[in-house]
Formats: sequence, C-alpha cells, structure tokens
Amino acid sequence: METREVLKVEHLRKAYRGQDVLKDVTFSLESGTATALVGPAGAGKTTLFRILAGMAFPDGGSVSLFGSSGEAELRKARQQAGFLVDAAFGKKNFSVGKNLFLLAGLYGKPDKRYIRHLMKRLKISETDIGGKRVSWILPDAQKRYALASALAHRPRLLILDEALTDADTEDLEPICSLLDELREEGAALLLSGSGTERLRSVCSEVLLLNEGIIAGPTPMAELIKREDPEEDP
Repeated sequence: METREVLKVEHLRKAYRGQDVLKDVTFSLESGTATALVGPAGAGKTTLFRILAGMAFPDGGSVSLFGSSGEAELRKARQQAGFLVDAAFGKKNFSVGKNLFLLAGLYGKPDKRYIRHLMKRLKISETDIGGKRVSWILPDAQKRYALASALAHRPRLLILDEALTDADTEDLEPICSLLDELREEGAALLLSGSGTERLRSVCSEVLLLNEGIIAGPTPMAELIKREDPEEDP
C-alpha cells in the first residue's frame, strides 16, 4: 500500500487567558498508520483535536490536511476526515440510523451497505437503537453512535478523543477490529488517551503530550517495555 502524508502539524501554539496550552506542537501522520496521543488530563489533547477539527483556532503554527492548508482549503479537506471531539452531531428528532445516513450524505452519496455494516459491527440494531431518536438512547449507545457518526463517510483520517477510554469493556473488541480494518484500507488514525493500556491493541506508535509539548513518535512496543519491563508485547 502506498503511503502518503495525511496530516502535518508544525509549531502549533494555543493559549487561553494567558496560559499556554500548546507550546510548540509538531508531528505528522501517514496513510495506513495508527498513532496514540497520550498525556495526562490537562495536557492539551482535546485542545489539539479541536484545532484539527476546525472547532478552535491556533495562536501560531500551521495545520495541513491531505496537502491542503489555509482555512478555506482546510474546510474542504476536513470532509475527508472523521472527528470525535466533544459531543457527536445529530438531529435530536431523527433516529440514529437516519442521522448516520444524513451525516454520510453531507460528504457525498452515502454508502448504504457500508452504513448498515457499520451499525452491525457497533451493535446498533435497526430494530432497537438504530430506530430510536438520538435524544432517547442511553449513554452507552450514545458512545457507539458517536463513533459511528465519525466513521459514516469512510474517512481517510480518523481523529478520536478518548473513544477507547470511554468505551464499555464488551464493546472494545469490535471497535478495535473496525479501526484495524479502516487502517488497513489506508486511513490514518489518531486516538487520544491518558495511558496506553487500551490504545496498544490498535496503535503501533505513540506521541507523548505533556505541558503543551509533544515528544515522539515512539514505537508502542518500546514504550510498553519502558512501562513494564517484565511484559512481552
């Protein structure tokens, strides 16, 4: 599979009320890779993801998606990406299934077979959760709907904030399997978390974010050895 640069972040800076959140963040992602962004609470992970999703603006530095930069070009390029940052979008009076078709339709003609496959893999039954209004489903189903909404248009870049951290234990295997399939199809994945435990089954490399500064990438296997020398990855 041919690799290409999907995301490039250079010297990104962001401050709130005079407090630096991101100081000098530089990294890149290539197609067909899965990367973990790991750091403690308050490290700046969500702020970074909000900037990548176009939900916030940096104070300095640059972001390039699929070779495009500049705000107008980035808006168009983001149509090829899937984001799960904060709450998932959805019309509250529409069913879960209808919302997924609507979301996919925003980026072109929706692939009905793929969306049904996605719902099945994430245990979103059309006769149960899939047929309910978004405002009616329980929190665990909300999490699965939020992930499905980020995947509905088969993105070439997927950015998920704490998606595995918040997932119920029984949902982890099908979610990880689905993410592996997406990566094998050539998408680039960036998943955040406070630690590597749940991310190691999907991600092969790690970016460490702390006090607004990124270190890495570091191979996941190497980081696991550092954390637990007795463990064989």
